Amino acid sequence: MAWQGWPAPWLWVASCGLLLLVLVLLASPRSCRARRTLRGLFMARSKRLLFRIGYSLYTRTWLGYLFYRQQLRRARNRYPKGHSRTQPRLFNGVKVLPIPVLSDNYSYLIIDTQARLAVAVDPSDPQAVQASIEKEGVTLVAILCTHKHWDHSGGNRDLSRRHQDCRVYGSPQDGIPYLTHPLCHQDVVSVGRLQIQALATPGHTQGHLVYLLDGEPYEGPSCLFSGDLLFLSGCGRTFEGTAETMLSSLDTVLGLGDDTLLWPGHEYAEENLGFAGVVEPENLARERKMQWVQRQRMERKSTCPSTLGEERAYNPFLRTHCLVLQEALGPSPGPTGDNGYSRAQLLEKLRQLKDLHKSSKAKGHQPSAQESLAPPEANAEAIHFLNSLRQEELLMLFFSEALVMVSDTGQPQGELTIEVQVGKHKDKFGVMSRCLFVHAFSRGFMDNILCGNSLLGYLTWKLEPMEQHNQEFIKFPILPMERKMSLLKQDDQLAMTRIVKEGEEVKTEVTSFPWHSIAGFVSEAANLVLLRVMAWRQTVPSNARFLALDTEGKLCYSTYQALGSQTIQVGHQQVEVFIVEQTVHSEKGIPMSCQFYLLSDGHLAKRIQVGSPGCCMVTKVPILREEDDIEPRPVFEKKPLLWEEDMELYSRFMDRKEELRLSHSSYLRLHPEAQALISDFVLFLLLRQPADVVTFAAEYFGPFAKRRPPTPTLRSSNRPSPFRALDLECIDGEEDQAGS
Repeated sequence: MAWQGWPAPWLWVASCGLLLLVLVLLASPRSCRARRTLRGLFMARSKRLLFRIGYSLYTRTWLGYLFYRQQLRRARNRYPKGHSRTQPRLFNGVKVLPIPVLSDNYSYLIIDTQARLAVAVDPSDPQAVQASIEKEGVTLVAILCTHKHWDHSGGNRDLSRRHQDCRVYGSPQDGIPYLTHPLCHQDVVSVGRLQIQALATPGHTQGHLVYLLDGEPYEGPSCLFSGDLLFLSGCGRTFEGTAETMLSSLDTVLGLGDDTLLWPGHEYAEENLGFAGVVEPENLARERKMQWVQRQRMERKSTCPSTLGEERAYNPFLRTHCLVLQEALGPSPGPTGDNGYSRAQLLEKLRQLKDLHKSSKAKGHQPSAQESLAPPEANAEAIHFLNSLRQEELLMLFFSEALVMVSDTGQPQGELTIEVQVGKHKDKFGVMSRCLFVHAFSRGFMDNILCGNSLLGYLTWKLEPMEQHNQEFIKFPILPMERKMSLLKQDDQLAMTRIVKEGEEVKTEVTSFPWHSIAGFVSEAANLVLLRVMAWRQTVPSNARFLALDTEGKLCYSTYQALGSQTIQVGHQQVEVFIVEQTVHSEKGIPMSCQFYLLSDGHLAKRIQVGSPGCCMVTKVPILREEDDIEPRPVFEKKPLLWEEDMELYSRFMDRKEELRLSHSSYLRLHPEAQALISDFVLFLLLRQPADVVTFAAEYFGPFAKRRPPTPTLRSSNRPSPFRALDLECIDGEEDQAGS
């Protein structure tokens, strides 16, 4: 079934009132703050009437499904390859494959590798699960749903329709969408060699189930798929039960073996371990696990699975029997010891403290108008590095390059082009100034979906943004997404305009940053030039902390780290590259890191986005540029022209005046395009207003000269002088030809 029965009349009345409140808040000028207010109201304690109304709307009406679909769209846009990098586990013919879905959920495929049969656990994103099924080459025969919430059951419909023989298992008390095979406590599901037992664990929802994969048939560890009951160092919220109910469910899990692998429904490890450190700061097991988790999350790696033996050592929600934890939380209202009521009260108090900890942390990362959080600032090392840039150095970095986007299997998926050159930018007063011009473009396919990105930027010689336009699109079949961002320097501030289009919905955001507050800011265009500088210098500024914009348009920190030199294969050649990793530390979510493999002259040989299986790389080693001797501009000494006293001028021109006039008339008859050529030259002269008219004329008319030497195929990085035809070698060559 898709929906449960219609809600009671009281729920409809309350729903109308709640929807009216939502519309009023969202229509207010401070809509972002209004959304945070709504989120805070909905995440209040479950005994509050407002929360009960919101929760009923989410679980019992179509509004919950619409909210889930919005979450799914945003997660696919933000994490096209998943929020974390996962590693499958293989045990004697049984494979457990975690699939990162939504913003922090996990779905799982349990595969019998011999029978090529698969079972999916909580497939909330049918697209991601189906991609894994096709990649593994298996047949989906069963879906195990832990509970009814859409972030765990949202993919049941699409997958059950796509796989006609697929059975959907779950609790009949929970209203699982498209349930076909109800399960009770300790029922067993058999698929090939897989023996999976359902255990009733109410509390989070009334019919919540966890699934225990028996390890005996394949001589491996048992695996517990815990849904929202148990996480690494945490447990789920009690939405449809009491603390006593949740405690009983946790005790059911505690009765399993220490070597049982825990596969949770969410990636909450770092946050949960942080809270565990608050209530048990001297727990050494927690400290060791926290260090490991932080290393994993720095690389966007998944932290699952853990074991139940580990959880007993540091998970406070499994340690309510410990006197140390009871003393840390203070005296309980009931008798202490092993009494269930006392443990249940401790569990309830832990849950309340955890919710307060999460709420305070969220406020710390979402500053409002009343909060006095200081905006991020670049440090002195970053500002010094930008001030050290020289124009002569940047002139060596003007070139174009093209890379191929390849998948993890090596198949070409698209292309990336980057160009840096000298440009001209017109300010609001119409004044033209020389600057750096950066243009980058990428276009390709990701999971057979067309996507692309274009970047156009104008920078000062200190890489300060003058103007930048960025556009990104993903052509999803149902709901295409397009995001545009523009930066423009206006007087003493930097104006940012951000437009996000999802289907027919368009959101526009305009923000201004005071110019003095963005010292050390590196835009996307400046980043491409800065990487070339680091490659040219073969160094990265130590401990430098720059400013950047994250994917949401928020000001945050950006750091660079040198990963050393390495020899890689490019085509048929071995080349040495200098590796730089850039990390954008967003205030929300996981830091985004990219690794750039740079040749000695700044050419990009390879680019890898950490957490993404694909990469960009060159297919042929470019010609490396070296620093040239810059040719000085020609200097013409000004001399007074007294043509009346110059006998040579008289003899060459004045005495031949009539002859030259007839010759000129004859030339114009034979070459009528000459007048148009001179007219165009005068027009360009008026438009461009060059500082050196003589050099401009030489460059303009040079290609029309009969004795002009051919342009070489490979040019120097410095522009050749237009007067080279007057060099002695050229003159000597002409004389030799004349003599022969």
